[in-house]
Amino acid sequence: MSTVAGSIEISYLQMAVGLVPVLIAVALSLIYKLGLVKSLFIAVFRSCVQLGIVGYLLVWIFSQDNPWIISGLLILMVAFAAQAAERALKGITERKLKYKVMGILFISISVGALLVLAYLQFVVIRPKPMWDGKYIVPLGGMLIAQSMIAGSLAIERLRSEFDTRADEIETLLALGATSNEASLDAVKASMTAALMPTINSMMVLGIVSLPGLMSGQILAGVSPLLAVRYQLLIYFCIAASAALVSFLSVKMVKNLFFTADDQFIRLESPDD
Repeated sequence: MSTVAGSIEISYLQMAVGLVPVLIAVALSLIYKLGLVKSLFIAVFRSCVQLGIVGYLLVWIFSQDNPWIISGLLILMVAFAAQAAERALKGITERKLKYKVMGILFISISVGALLVLAYLQFVVIRPKPMWDGKYIVPLGGMLIAQSMIAGSLAIERLRSEFDTRADEIETLLALGATSNEASLDAVKASMTAALMPTINSMMVLGIVSLPGLMSGQILAGVSPLLAVRYQLLIYFCIAASAALVSFLSVKMVKNLFFTADDQFIRLESPDD
């Protein structure tokens, strides 16, 4: 057994042995007839293939140090994140509206996550070279993933709030309120719902969990104190990107529910 950059190298045989715990989930699924055996095997297979491809792709990208290649990868990650977030939304069944929401998520994540990433990479960390892929790609992945969650939570909560508050909103509009005034409570509730997971995670940071970035760096032989600083930086930036993305998503999606004359547009319930 050898070490790589301070960490223990894991062989393919060890990887195979590491799959054994999955059999616990398989056994429980069989015993209780959960019907998850096929899904478990597909998930294991897909995760191995997908991460294997990503691993080889990152080796090539890191060897290039090309800003255009790295930028293209980040934009691709944002596009996949926008699609995944849109697919998680409920209650929006009209195809045209779904495409609009996907576009809004793409813009929101691009602006929110990538702006914060640029600040973290070029102002705070300042690696040499500045476009060092081993910093910008993993950090970008974490920010984009958390931004995706925040954006989807914000939009789904906004849709739910508008569905619940439809009569209230129409009454306020009839009394002379603008669309911004009538939707203010719904917007507040949506942004709060989007930010709470990040805030809750930060509350228990280091007490309940050791996050992935910190754990990975410690396993790679990095000083725990340095790993802590990196982890704090990424969480500060996750909070900022989640706030920006949820704000932008809510503001743009809100406009889909109102006409230019401040008339409220009710969406059909998926159960109708």
